[in-house]
Amino acid sequence: MIDLSAEFAGLKFKNPLIVGAGPNTKSFPNALHCMKAGFGGVVVRSLHMQYPGQHLLPVREFWNIYGDRKKIRKGFYSLQSTAAPAQRVNEKAPLGWGGASRIPTLDEWAGEVRKITEAAKKYDCVVIASIGWCGSNLSTEELWKAEAEAMAAAGVDAIQLHTAPSPATEPGRYITMDPKKYLEMPIKAVKESTGLPVFAKIPVDCCDTIASAVVAQKAGADGVVPVTRWSSITIDIENEKDPVWRGPGIGGPWSVPIMNGLIFRMRNAKQPISYIFQDSAEQFLDSVSVAVPIIPSGGVRSGSDVIGYLIAGANASEICAQVILEGTGVAKRIEREIYEWMEQKGYRSIGEFQGSLRLLKHDEAKDIPQWMPAVDAAGCNACERCVKACPNSAIKMLDNIASIDEDYCEGCRTCYYICPTEAISLGL
Repeated sequence: MIDLSAEFAGLKFKNPLIVGAGPNTKSFPNALHCMKAGFGGVVVRSLHMQYPGQHLLPVREFWNIYGDRKKIRKGFYSLQSTAAPAQRVNEKAPLGWGGASRIPTLDEWAGEVRKITEAAKKYDCVVIASIGWCGSNLSTEELWKAEAEAMAAAGVDAIQLHTAPSPATEPGRYITMDPKKYLEMPIKAVKESTGLPVFAKIPVDCCDTIASAVVAQKAGADGVVPVTRWSSITIDIENEKDPVWRGPGIGGPWSVPIMNGLIFRMRNAKQPISYIFQDSAEQFLDSVSVAVPIIPSGGVRSGSDVIGYLIAGANASEICAQVILEGTGVAKRIEREIYEWMEQKGYRSIGEFQGSLRLLKHDEAKDIPQWMPAVDAAGCNACERCVKACPNSAIKMLDNIASIDEDYCEGCRTCYYICPTEAISLGL
């Protein structure tokens, strides 16, 4: 029997899939939908308050998607989300942050979260409450404690601190400037107030993510949540300006390899990842590795993405954008993909491969296979794209069919990737 459960920080998740804080968890009905879909955990959205009693006006959310809009699941895309003051208020909408609904008071929100935690028992789902605000909008210590105590009283299993990655005020720069104020203070305040596991969001867009994670670890965080969001500006070249407010920034599946590198570097802080051509393993001897749980947030759209995070050293993965784009059914799809991979590999639990990544050593690089492309004559349309792209001039056209000279081919695979008809295959 294959066990997909993940255990860390005293919590047990039935699978390593956690819905990240956002539109998917902004209200009781939305969170309930995610729990019914089979996610192992949900992170209930923050109210984004800065001080007790703050009156927050309703907001609406929108996003731009860049890439192949017709094949979101398979094509390359990036999603830039943002929010703006609502032009209308929907009084009938469930209380929550976003959707033009009324943003509740802290007491009202605690009542909604209580409904979520009660329902979570039925669906065996861990509930994590996201609280606070960050950067130049940093919540007061009084509010950190008040929100944490309200969420604890509502029955949540853990607290996630919104120390990053938004708004577009480069929270990482603030953390670097004053880690005690922007990272240590919220962690200590919440732990003292609740005794619950505390997970701190860690920014990646401008500063030393590994160092920030270590600061959080030393301050007592029970886990860190690196978030793949980069401050960004999309330029409307017709009007020569940025047409939208710069919200949480840009992210997408392209960031998964970057996150893999961050996770590995957190777990192996003393070891550089760029040592394939020389032995530089002693460069960071004084570095401290991150030993607490790592729950990356961002980029995931498939089981292979989650598996990669786990192999790099993560404990679970938060998912947000793909749930928006595909719906909550994504939980069963990704869970099935992980299960099938584990079955194929003979793994019975996540712990058997978690953190198993080892980098190729210099003297092992010679064993990297040299692939040899082969052309299917029937599939070649004589477009000559491979001829023009080959950096070694190893491809010529013979009788309107691409022909590869093995003496010049180094197996770079450029032709394989750019062939529009997929007439080129690879062999060893």
